[in-house]
Parts: sequence; structure tokens; C-alpha cells
Amino acid sequence: MDASDVKEAVREKYSAAARAVNTAKGSCRGPSKASGCDAITSNLYDTTQTDALPETAVLVSLGCGNPTALAQLSPGETVLDLG
Repeated sequence: MDASDVKEAVREKYSAAARAVNTAKGSCRGPSKASGCDAITSNLYDTTQTDALPETAVLVSLGCGNPTALAQLSPGETVLDLG
């Protein structure tokens, strides 16, 4: 698999997840992989963090936008968000 194959596979996964938000296939809010969502990002936020956001934005985000949600940072460390 070369770099263009990897790029295409990533593009397909994320576009499928975005399309699934507007279909009966489901969302990224549960443990099911049927929707094409990665289980690592399915429970990153509780409702106190997402209630003020548009539901569609939350469903399609796949956990993106909060790189510190999974990190165990110590004082003085720096986070570089390349996304």
C-alpha cells in the first residue's frame, strides 16, 4: 500500500462517517462499529460538553477537535494539533 492508497482509505472512512450522519446507518455515539466509527472516539465527550453544539457537528466529528481528551498531559508539556 503506497501513500496515495492510505490517503484514499482515510478519505473513504471519513466521508462514509459524514454521510452516515444523514442516513439511517447511525452515528458515532455508541459502541457499534456498524456505523463505521472508531470505538476510541465514540465516548470522548459527555453531554455537558456537547449539549450546546449542533447535533450533526457532534455526530460527524469522530472525536476530532480535542486532542487532549485522550492525552495524559503533565504541566509544561505542549500539544501540537496538526488537524
